[in-house]
Amino acid sequence: MITVIGIYIFIVIGFFAKKIFKEEIEGKTLVILSTYFLQPFLTLWGIMLVPLNFDLIISPVVYLGAVFISLIFTALLAFLFLKDKKEKIIASLTPLIGNTGNLGIPLSYALFGDIGASIATMVNLANIFFIYSFGIFFFAKGEYSFKDAFKKIVKIPVMWFGILALILNIGGVRFPADIMKILQMGAFASIVVQLLIFGIYVAEIKAKEVSFKLSLVTTINKFLVFPLISFILLKFCHLKPIFHQAVLLEVLTPLAVTNVNLAALFNLYPQKVAYLVILTSILFIGVIMIFL
Repeated sequence: MITVIGIYIFIVIGFFAKKIFKEEIEGKTLVILSTYFLQPFLTLWGIMLVPLNFDLIISPVVYLGAVFISLIFTALLAFLFLKDKKEKIIASLTPLIGNTGNLGIPLSYALFGDIGASIATMVNLANIFFIYSFGIFFFAKGEYSFKDAFKKIVKIPVMWFGILALILNIGGVRFPADIMKILQMGAFASIVVQLLIFGIYVAEIKAKEVSFKLSLVTTINKFLVFPLISFILLKFCHLKPIFHQAVLLEVLTPLAVTNVNLAALFNLYPQKVAYLVILTSILFIGVIMIFL
């Protein structure tokens, strides 16, 4: 529990830093620094920590399988209880785009050690692929071209470093201890910066619109439907307990701030989505206590 509190300390620091210094702290600068320079270190370190085995390779596949199966049920629940077309899309998709990077990786590493970092890194790669392929089409309601979506994926260095690390790991390549220490320094820097970014983004959110029904349906989809489907699928795949727990932890992570960016881009009530990010982030504290 102390470890979880430690994780949230950095988020709170980012939150209050933005509230106190306001315009002097620019979240976008940290996002660029993290995405293009620090996350490649984190990805290489996370995947190269332990030799790949069946459970480690299948974990992101199971995660994606749970995402697509859950989408059927989240969409069904949203279409049954919500009338507004945009709210239906929000309640269906946002629960499946969790904060597997900014929160999931550091939390999994803190709770499960090296193997937890490796699992979370693999799941985060799967999540990024889902967001910038199927997810972005869903948000755009078919108006976004495959070419443009593909360009977004190609520009993300994490994907390329992830592929490189997978090739090296499968090929039996092992970095010397000194190289791993350098990668670890970059990885830890990335973890702290990502937590600060999350806090800064939350501080920038202004929830002007609150929909009780949308909040209820989204929360049920996030913390009940998606985890239940994932739990059943994980049991069916007979993964080792630590893999089961680590993947389930990634499933439970609150809504990613990316949801707000996509909602703003496609005019899907970004204020409402911002509120959902805050709500699920607060609820996640209680959820993680039950999980532990």
